[in-house]
Amino acid sequence: LMIMHGAGVGGGSLVYANTLMRPEESIFRGATWPKAIDWVKELWPHFEIAKKMLVVATNPYLAPNDLAMKALGEKMNVAETFHPTEVGIFFGKPEVEVPDPYFCGDGPIRTGCHFCGSCMIGCPNGAKNTLDKNYLYFAQKWGAKIFSGLRAEKITPESNGGYSVTTVSVRGCCGSSGMTFKGKKVVFSAGALGTVQLLLKNRDVYKTLPKLSQKIGEDVRSNGESLLGASSFNSEQDFSTGIAIGAAIHPDPYTKIEGVRYPAGSDLMRFMAVPLAGEGNCLVRPLKMLWRLFTRPLNFLRLLFLRDWAKSTIILLVMQSVESKIKLTLGRPILNLFRLGLKGQRQEGEIPSYLPVAQDAAVKLADILKGEPQNIFSEVFFQTPATAHILGGALIGRSAEEGAVDSNHELFGYKGLYVSDASVVPSNLAVNPSLTITALSERFAAHFPNNPALGLDYKPPVIKFACSDIGAQK
Repeated sequence: LMIMHGAGVGGGSLVYANTLMRPEESIFRGATWPKAIDWVKELWPHFEIAKKMLVVATNPYLAPNDLAMKALGEKMNVAETFHPTEVGIFFGKPEVEVPDPYFCGDGPIRTGCHFCGSCMIGCPNGAKNTLDKNYLYFAQKWGAKIFSGLRAEKITPESNGGYSVTTVSVRGCCGSSGMTFKGKKVVFSAGALGTVQLLLKNRDVYKTLPKLSQKIGEDVRSNGESLLGASSFNSEQDFSTGIAIGAAIHPDPYTKIEGVRYPAGSDLMRFMAVPLAGEGNCLVRPLKMLWRLFTRPLNFLRLLFLRDWAKSTIILLVMQSVESKIKLTLGRPILNLFRLGLKGQRQEGEIPSYLPVAQDAAVKLADILKGEPQNIFSEVFFQTPATAHILGGALIGRSAEEGAVDSNHELFGYKGLYVSDASVVPSNLAVNPSLTITALSERFAAHFPNNPALGLDYKPPVIKFACSDIGAQK
């Protein structure tokens, strides 16, 4: 699996496409979600809190990219499923600064979106609702301290209770020592890759947490994704304006397709794209790709010399709720033999590198654009699918034999150690997972002041959402 991910103060929100949509109810009633809990009943109120904190709004502007997605829906006979996305963006008036419009004036100053398409490379004017403008902003305001440039390395139980967390500085030379923190309770929130690696290292290498579940690293999912797209040869069309993901269609009950854009000049992704290849293994698909090059040489040359690939291209993000997964273990990855990291292993329900509905969508989109469809190179040459939404590896379960954490996110075998991030999600969601991760985290956090077993007197500050002075934006 090829995974696109990053880390920073603000987590994935710094470079995500700010697409915040709730999955279908049927997802949470699936076999992989523990049956002891009615997840729809429990999570729905927390989805609403998450939407208010991340300030979800419907995309008001259908750019050329989005209109092409509407045409694709018509061509795939699912026109009625087309819809603008729900996103975490302050639209306001383009480039106009205003006092906090969301939290009764208690939040930061905001600037209106000018639809430059730069959401995923870092919003240049502050319109994107990244976590440093809501959750982290208020955490710091109310006394939390954030220590950047440190990587958690070792978690050790203390003899008098609680845990010490040893860190490594990522700014120093060769991983120099960082700070050590101590606390009665520790929450792992490093994303699916960071949390799984940290737990495996502390269980199997440092052996400071030997009682952790043997299920850690298993049932890792890609959100059922495939990345492809199409480029237009019409130089007058500009698909780079708008927001990162502005519209979507649903070709069947298990699949969602979104149109993705990067801003003009952001052409790095072109080096990951190759002409579309049909079904087959890692020998057949490259041959099919070569045959397409041989039979359409002019189109290949035009692709090669496109002056601004991002302006001419629509990337298709295809997501499915169909079950598929891999296992992550510790090892020496090929691209970094000198550092212990995560390696993927095949698991029952292997993640496919070819989705027929995705290939069909790319061909039809190329017809609409009068251009050429493209695959991501890893799918064609290595049978390796790509994802921007890695999930699982430390799942919620009824016991250590079924998962890594209980329904309150506490790690089996260790009181006071918790996980709250994408690694607990036990299924593909078929939508961008950020809102679901946030809702799960809200549910987890809600247990703290109400659970006597935790022994906490802390009462969280009340956030006022309804403010008479902000009218329709409250």
